[in-house]
Amino acid sequence: MRGKKPRVALKYCGSCNPYIDFTTLKKRLIELQEELGFELAPFFETEIDVVVILCGCPRACANREEVRAVAKKSLVVSGYNIAGKPAPEEGLSAALKIELAAVLDSL
Repeated sequence: MRGKKPRVALKYCGSCNPYIDFTTLKKRLIELQEELGFELAPFFETEIDVVVILCGCPRACANREEVRAVAKKSLVVSGYNIAGKPAPEEGLSAALKIELAAVLDSL
């Protein structure tokens, strides 16, 4: 990875049918910043390396081209799926860490 920490932004869906707890996942991302070596940045800023798209259900309505286009890479959480892979409720945070680490390593 380059010398500067990658910038990760969050984009939330409208939360009309949430299966998952967004607050828990955001807290986990805050905790992972130091461990994985990234910084959280507001979605509307420039120079975003990864956008984590948090969708409350499998419909993944926030996973749109214009959302993915704000960053070099994207990672989609859609209900109990992360990057298209099933993740049980009790393992959602752990799966998020694994998938985000893989995306960051690919930068």
